[in-house]
Amino acid sequence: MKLDLFFTLFCAAVIVFASAYTEVAHAQSLEDGLGGHWTFDKADTDAKIAKDALGENDGEIKGAPKIVEGIVGDALSFNGEEDYVVMGAATTGQDLTYAMWIKPTALPEGPKVIIWDDDPQGGGDSWLELLADGTIQTQRGGDGFGVFKTETAVEAGEWTHVTFVAAGADEKKFLYINGELDAEADGKINSRDTRSHVVVAVGHDRNAFIKPFYFDGLIDDVAVYHRALDKKEVMENYQIAFDVEPAGKLALTWGALKTR
Repeated sequence: MKLDLFFTLFCAAVIVFASAYTEVAHAQSLEDGLGGHWTFDKADTDAKIAKDALGENDGEIKGAPKIVEGIVGDALSFNGEEDYVVMGAATTGQDLTYAMWIKPTALPEGPKVIIWDDDPQGGGDSWLELLADGTIQTQRGGDGFGVFKTETAVEAGEWTHVTFVAAGADEKKFLYINGELDAEADGKINSRDTRSHVVVAVGHDRNAFIKPFYFDGLIDDVAVYHRALDKKEVMENYQIAFDVEPAGKLALTWGALKTR
C-alpha cells in the first residue's frame, strides 16, 4: 500500500516538474531574440514616454494618444491626425518579426500606417499599413521584403493580432492574422548592418516631405524580434499575455485575453 502511494506521489511530482519545465522553455522561446516590447499599460506609459520592457528603446509619445482599456492590459488610442510613438533604433539584421494588436476605429479611405521602420542608411524603409479594404499590406522593397498583403480583412472596431515575419535564410516573408498564417511571399532579404528607426501609428517622423498616414484606432502590446518567429511561436504570442515584473525583467505569463 505504501509503495503504491509512493509511486503515485512520485509520478505526480514528475508530471508537475515536466509541466513546469515545458512552460519555462515555452516562455524562454518567446523571450529569445526580443528587441523591444511596448505594453502601453498605464504602469509603463505616461503623456510623454511609453517604456520599453527591455529598457533600451523607450518610446517618445507625440501628440496626445489616450491610455484606454486594451486587449492585454491597457492600450494607446491614436486619433488619426497627430498621434504616434517614436521607438527609435529598435531593429537590425536580416531576420525580423513585428507583432502587435490593432483595433481600427473604421476602415480608412486610403493607407494608414501601423508601424514604420526607417533605415537611415538608405537600405529601404519597411512598414505595415491598413488598406481601405481592411487588408494589411507590408513593404520593404529596398531590403527585398517586397510588397504583399493579407487575404483576410481586418474588421473595424474589432481587436486583431497582426504579425509580420521575415526569414532571411529561407528568403521568405509571412503575414499572420490572429496567430494563423494568412499570406506569404518569396524574395531576397538583405541584412542591415546598423539599427533602423521605428515608429508606431504614423508613416514617418523624420522625413517631413512624406505624407504621414496617421493610424486611427487602438494599438496594444507591440513587440519587435531580431529573429524570425516560427508558426508555433506566432500562435503562442497570440494566445498569451506579456507581463513585466517590478524589477523590469521581461517575463511571460499565461493570461485570459479580455473579451472583445
